[in-house]
Amino acid sequence: MRESAINHHYGNWDEIYRSMGSIKPEYDSWLEKYAGILQNSGDIPIIDLGCGYGNDTLFLHERGFKVISCDYSMEALKRLNHFIDKPVIRHFDMLTGLPFENGSAKVIIANLSIHYFQWKDTEMIVEEIRRVLDEGGYLLCRVNSTKNIACYGADGVEIEENYYTLNGRNKRFFSRHHLERLFKAWDIFHIEEYSFERFGSKKVVWEIAIKKK
Repeated sequence: MRESAINHHYGNWDEIYRSMGSIKPEYDSWLEKYAGILQNSGDIPIIDLGCGYGNDTLFLHERGFKVISCDYSMEALKRLNHFIDKPVIRHFDMLTGLPFENGSAKVIIANLSIHYFQWKDTEMIVEEIRRVLDEGGYLLCRVNSTKNIACYGADGVEIEENYYTLNGRNKRFFSRHHLERLFKAWDIFHIEEYSFERFGSKKVVWEIAIKKK
């Protein structure tokens, strides 16, 4: 895929992360309830897919977990050096697949990172996650809820159902029905819709924890 087309999915994240400099991220506690699952990763690194500001990478690092931090933005990955000693990073675009061996991970985290794509591409990314996870491996995930459309989609252009473009950035919103459809081949053991504060504004998300059958 051409660089210009890829940028249209994500927007200019490099510029955003570069402007943050060495600011240490603040994380919320959404992963705490999954302590047992995270511990199950043992010596196998947890993959933080689309690590962004580094919130979850920092949470995991402070608790002694091995982490592979992944992002499309090289600037996001560079920032990790300001608050983590020798982070393990992977720089790639999810639209080109995940650069990991089959069954090589026990836990993958995708926090607000897989809602930027067309539906067919989202399905492909989920299949890639499934391929990389070991049998019985876990995906811990958060995505935008359709309840956020009012504050985003109103000024944007709808490309396909619940998928909008605004100011050069694409974003998808999920209902429970669409999540159950997307993860129909998985064992869903936790799904919850709630709101929290992010960057000074209310954000409504779905949190879903699923296991590879």
